[in-house]
Order: sequence, then structure tokens, then C-alpha cells
Amino acid sequence: MSEGRAGSVRGGDRLPWVTTASSADQEDDNFAPLRSLDWQAHVYGECSAGIAEACTRRGLVLHVFPWQPTTARAGLKRGAVYLMRPDGHIGLADPDASPARLEQYLDTRGVLPLNAGRATSPGPHSLA
Repeated sequence: MSEGRAGSVRGGDRLPWVTTASSADQEDDNFAPLRSLDWQAHVYGECSAGIAEACTRRGLVLHVFPWQPTTARAGLKRGAVYLMRPDGHIGLADPDASPARLEQYLDTRGVLPLNAGRATSPGPHSLA
């Protein structure tokens, strides 16, 4: 069910935990979105328009987190896409953030997020 490597993180690994400052008064972390128990995509740093469009087409919630020194120390790669499985492990780690590779992964494994085909309520770092 897992493939790829981006930074020191590989498909099949548990997502490294990092805190992210969502505002000056509040801290958040990248594990909060995993509570949905659904497939989702994570990007740390800048997100390409192609990945955002692919996620929208597939009903996949996309979480874009700010790039910080702690993110690099956790082993994540800036701008890579990490497709998260419902169990909190990485299904696909793609350093190139290729929309085609993301969609191929979803198609070959028959992945259909629970949110596909319905409106979602994205979190503070989400793009839907």
C-alpha cells in the first residue's frame, strides 16, 4: 500500500510529528488532521497548483503547512506531497509533488476518500 521517499521519510512510515504555528497566539500540529481517519494529502511549504487541482478533482482534503526549521529536522522535504492513509501512515511520499503520480497511486489502488463527492469543512491549513 505504500511507496516513495521524500526527505528521509518513506511510504509506509508513520508521519513525523511537527508543530506548526497557525497564529501568533496558537500552536497546532500536523497530527490534528489525522483525526478524520480518511485519506488526505499533506504538503510542507509551497504547494503546486497541480497538486491542489488533483486533490480537488479526487475529493482529497489537502493540508498545506508552513515550512519551518522543525519541519526539516523531522525529515520532511519542502514542497513534496505526502498522501496520508487513514491509519496515519504515509501511502505515497513524492518529492516531486507530481499530480500524475498522485492520481496513479489512487487509481491503481482503488482509493476513494470518504469526502469524495461531498462538500468538506477544511481545517485551518486545508485547501478543499
